[in-house]
This record gives sequence, structure tokens and C-alpha cells, in this order.
Amino acid sequence: MSEEQVPKNKGVVAIFATIQVVMIILFGTTCSYGDETKMSTQAALANQTTENIDFQTLSVYPLYQDTHVMIYIGFGFLMTFLKKYGLSAVGFNMLLASIMLQWTILVVGFWHRVFKMDGHTFHDRIQLTVASLVGGDFGAAAVLITFGALIGKAGPAQLVVLGLFEIFLYGLNESIGVHEYGAVDMGGSMYVHVFGAFFGLAASYSFMSAQTVEEKDIKKKCSSSRTSDTFAMIGTLFLWMFWPSFNGALASGASKNRVIINTVLSISSSCSAAFLCSYMLRKSGKFSMVDIQNATLAGGVAVGSSSDLVIEAWPALIIGTIAGSLSVIGYVFVQPALENYGLHDTCGVLNLHGMPGLLGGVSGAITAASAGKSLYGHDVGSVFPARANGARSASYQGWMQAACLFTTLGIAIAGGLFGGYMMKFVPDLPAETEESEIFEDSRYWEIEEDEADEEAPAMHKNAKEDPMSEPIY
Repeated sequence: MSEEQVPKNKGVVAIFATIQVVMIILFGTTCSYGDETKMSTQAALANQTTENIDFQTLSVYPLYQDTHVMIYIGFGFLMTFLKKYGLSAVGFNMLLASIMLQWTILVVGFWHRVFKMDGHTFHDRIQLTVASLVGGDFGAAAVLITFGALIGKAGPAQLVVLGLFEIFLYGLNESIGVHEYGAVDMGGSMYVHVFGAFFGLAASYSFMSAQTVEEKDIKKKCSSSRTSDTFAMIGTLFLWMFWPSFNGALASGASKNRVIINTVLSISSSCSAAFLCSYMLRKSGKFSMVDIQNATLAGGVAVGSSSDLVIEAWPALIIGTIAGSLSVIGYVFVQPALENYGLHDTCGVLNLHGMPGLLGGVSGAITAASAGKSLYGHDVGSVFPARANGARSASYQGWMQAACLFTTLGIAIAGGLFGGYMMKFVPDLPAETEESEIFEDSRYWEIEEDEADEEAPAMHKNAKEDPMSEPIY
């Protein structure tokens, strides 16, 4: 017998087709290759030889590639902790990252022209360089962090529409921080992690409350197994190894060396702190995989804002230790408490990105306020452009860093609340489905019949036999 043709959701088809057509038109009318990609007359006049351009590209591309691995493999596999949602985790992660990379380049370029940053106007085309691709990955990372709060509850079309809206606000927030406040956030503690986490939390709250999950008796599906935890740990290891590249991708010269060293030290100390706190705080007296998968990475998040600023190695170790401990505390105590108030955070982005990101923002403000007129033998203006030639004091720079953090929180939360409500009116895939089907791959993916038939009893058996299988908190 031939397989019955399932009617396609025309709304979803229209959304995806329109998005890519618009991308093609916008890239064709607003973008062009940067000077690094062509030996133009202007580049030649600037003494940019082929060798110099090759060196510039090779200095950025390896870190870009590391960042790319983090986005597609690290984030993708970290999301596979849900035992019945692995295909959707990796698949939707790839879909979102690919679209948001394109959209971020366009939106950030647009806002830079609105604020006339670096002298750009709307008469200037957006320059496509390897550095702009890194910026595209940063925007994609913010959306994937938001995805972590909503994973299992929202469909692909809903997530894409939310992501497009989020990137529009992401670009606005980043431009305000850089242009209006003169804030420096090298590793994206504020612009990426705080923004993505609190936007996602607000969107999750307005889209589907924790009470709804409880009422539909589907929270038990939001759990892991030994196999899904192992796959998620692969994502953790990729993120852990390449995080120094993420923080240092856009740094240059001696600053890049400081960023890499400080990130390695911070993320290493957060790893040891996460193991210690997991053992101490879990009632079982054993390590919890959800802690190890996430809190071990918190040091990379928290050190981002100050990664090129801290004076010695020991502050990086302190920041990482506090971040790893804070993240475990979030998983053990904070996240379960927030669910009582209607906030369901599937992946625990508050604990991995939100609270460590806030710590990073505060650390960055304190470090900025304590920075003298010279850093590491260079004028402080090389690190804080707004302080060049004595334009502002260290304390004022610190207050501007703090103002940027609060602005990021305000835009993210307000935008997330509106975006989550807006998602309710976006067509899902399939057109009609039961809410009891959330957290299941079969809602969106073709699954072999033998897998579908055996999945339920196999999962029931594993739940009894596998002592590591536990709900995600």
C-alpha cells in the first residue's frame, strides 16, 4: 500500500519560503565583499598586500571555525538531553543557527548604520568579511540560548519567527551598548548570554507556563536517560574545549592572548567547582549529569566581559569558581522554585547563561572601574575606546558597563514577553496536534515503525533499570 499523503501546513510553507527569498534579496541589494576579500584600489592604496590580507584572514578564521563548531555541534548535542527529543534538538538547532547567522549580519549592519557607527551610513553597503561571520554566529548563539528555554514546547516555524524578532532587538541592544554607553563586552556575557537567557525565559513564561506542563501530565517526558545524557555530554565537551575561541574570536594582538588564557583558567575552575557543588548539594550524595553538562561551562560565560581586562590569573579563577557554584545552586534550588511561579525553563538557561552572565556583567563593571590610565603597557583607550585621550574616567566607564547590563535585561525581558505571546499566533508543524505530544520527536520527524513501536516499552524499561534517569531540574 502506498503511504497516505499528509496535507501540508500552508502557513509554515509560506513562512520558510518568504524568509529565504527575503534573505536573497537583502543580501543582493545591501551587502558586498569587504576589502579583505578583494584586492581593490582602495586596499592597494592602504598598502594591503595579498600576504597581509591572507594573514588577517588566517588570524580570524581558525577561531571562527571553532565558534562554528560550538554553535552546530556543541549547542546541538547539549540539547539532546531530552530522551525523546534528540532529533528535534540537533535538527532545529541547525535550522535556527543557519537562518540566524544570515539575519544577524543584515540586522547588525542595519543598526550600525542607524547609529552611524564607524562612520557608516545607509549609502554604504554591509561589508562581508570573516569577522562578520563571527558576528553572525554570536547572534545565532543568543537565539540558541533562547531555544534552550523553549525546547520541546515550540515548533520550528514558531522558533524561527521568534528568532527573527529576537535578533532585531539583539542588534538594537548591542548598538546601544557599544555606541551610546561605550561598553566593552569581549566574550558576550551581556550581549549574548544575558540577552539570550532572559529573552528566552520571558518568552517561555508567556508562551507556555509551568502549570500548563503540569496540567497536561507531560512533565515526565521532560527527562533524560543514560543514552541521551551521554550524547548531551558530547556537546558539553565541544563547548568546553572551544569556549576560549568564542570569547577571543574578535580580540586582537596581546588582548587575544589574555582572553584565551583567562577563559581557560575560568572555565577550568568552574568545572572543579561544579563537581564539588553537585556532590555537596544533591540529596543522593552523587554527581548529577545535568549539573556537569551545564555548570562546568559557567566560567566561560562569566569571564566573557572581563576576559581581556583582569589584571592577573587569580581573578579569572575566582570568577570561574563562583560561576560554577552559582550554576549548580540554580539547578538544585532556583529552577524548581521558579516553576512554582509558572516559569518553565526546559534546559536551565537561567543557570548556565543567565546568572553567570549577570556575574560577568558585574565583574566587567568592577574591572572597568578599577582600570588605570594604562593597561599592560598600552593606553587604556586600546581596551576602552570611550576612555581614549581621557574622554571619561574609570568610574564613569564602570557605571556605563552597569547601565549596559540593565538595559540588556530590560530589552530582553520586554521583548521576550511580547515574542512569546506572538508565538501563539504562528502556525505550528503539523497544523493540528495535541499538547500532549510536546517533547516528542514523532511530532515533527519521520521515525521508523519499529522504533516507534518499541520506543514506549523500551523507555519504560530503561526508566526502571537506569538509576541515572531523572527529571531535568
